Amino acid sequence: SEQIEAICHAALQNCKHGQLLADYVRLMKTCGSRASETLRLKWSDLDWDRKQLTIGSDGLTKNHESRVVDFNPALETHLVDMSNRRNGSTYLFPSPKSPAAEMPAKTLKGALYKARDIAGVEGFSFHDCRHYFISHAVMSGIDYMTIAKWVGHKDGGVLIGRVYGHLNDEHAKRQAKRLRLA
Repeated sequence: SEQIEAICHAALQNCKHGQLLADYVRLMKTCGSRASETLRLKWSDLDWDRKQLTIGSDGLTKNHESRVVDFNPALETHLVDMSNRRNGSTYLFPSPKSPAAEMPAKTLKGALYKARDIAGVEGFSFHDCRHYFISHAVMSGIDYMTIAKWVGHKDGGVLIGRVYGHLNDEHAKRQAKRLRLA
């Protein structure tokens, strides 16, 4: 979390499109979406009444199916903040090069590389936000099937437990204290 926020802070202070990058990174951190599908999100993909974000309504996800992520408190707060800064674009992450902001940004890698260098966070990639989200969902006790549904895995959560569930030492210690042996 500290590394992600350091990158966002560096972006906001030093990058031409720092707010766009910070919003992008924070959104992926709070919903577990993949980088390319996040760039194509539209404001119409948000259902404020149901508190849900539809990822892949354009059918361009990895498995070509849309999915719904239910708002968690951090995701909802971030989306409200973004909505308050909305510039009228159809896209959450409009291209800075599009005059009417009616095309999504193609990539923010250049801004990420600059921000992570300034923040001193080597090797950080957008996919690390997905790992962050999934790992924290696991450590929060959310069942693997629900997490798999949110992130678009079709294996019922097997990959979540095997690859993505990077649990920290403090979590393991808390879990050990919960164990009751007869």
